[in-house]
Amino acid sequence: MSETVRLILLSLLAIVLAGYAIVVALLFWLQGRLVYPLEQIRGVARNAAADHIEPVTVRTADGLVLPGRYAPASQHDAFTVVLFHGNGEDLSQRVQIAHDLIVAGHGVYLAEYRGYGGAPGHPSEAGLYADGRAALDFVAQRASRIAVHGFSLGTGVAVRMASEYEALSALILEAPFTCIADVARARFPLFALRGMVRDRYDNLASIGRVRAPVLICGGLADAVIPPVQFARLHSAVRAPRRLELIDRAGHADVWEQGAREHVLRFLDDLRRVSAAVETDPQHGRTAPHDA
Repeated sequence: MSETVRLILLSLLAIVLAGYAIVVALLFWLQGRLVYPLEQIRGVARNAAADHIEPVTVRTADGLVLPGRYAPASQHDAFTVVLFHGNGEDLSQRVQIAHDLIVAGHGVYLAEYRGYGGAPGHPSEAGLYADGRAALDFVAQRASRIAVHGFSLGTGVAVRMASEYEALSALILEAPFTCIADVARARFPLFALRGMVRDRYDNLASIGRVRAPVLICGGLADAVIPPVQFARLHSAVRAPRRLELIDRAGHADVWEQGAREHVLRFLDDLRRVSAAVETDPQHGRTAPHDA
């Protein structure tokens, strides 16, 4: 190899490495916008159906006042489900789930995050956990049977809350991820990003501490979160668990494509278990395991 060719190859390698470094730096700098796309949120039309659910506010431990929507359960043995939405939504985008739960007799709390839906503050992992705690504290003062439902980014908040609140009755995850770093690696496989992710939402590390029964629903056609992550989370659950993989569902339509029926059946099964325990305390705390 001539000296000229060697210099050309070294120059090309330097250009490639410099380009790689620039892209990695951009991804590191922009990761906040990728995890919390507030510009996208501002362009999403509110679902006016949420206005039919009573508006409330909660105060976080760091002093932010956040909006929410709350409807108590209409049946004495039903659950109140706290709904944590995804990163490209506000709370009103979960209202179709709230409506189905209300019709079934359950209560709902549509939780909002800091920086979303006109709420004050800026989103971060620690901040969203504080928002989740405020929502659960509000509901815990009004209901004894509480379930948590998370969609996409909201599964990170839901898993963390379920790992902290031992009295929780159920955890429901829709299109969950193992951790943000795994999602980033799936979307940008050529770039080593794991060590640079600031907000990790490590569901895989936390879900083993959850003591409440767990239902995981995910679409086999999900192009955002690889379905293998649903199975990995399910395997890490130590509590009673159930995994429902829906053939025709993508990422954003899991509820409509079949999760609705699975969730309502799961909650009904838990209601029957609770009734059996109240009738026969020796029955013990059980719930349906793998379906």
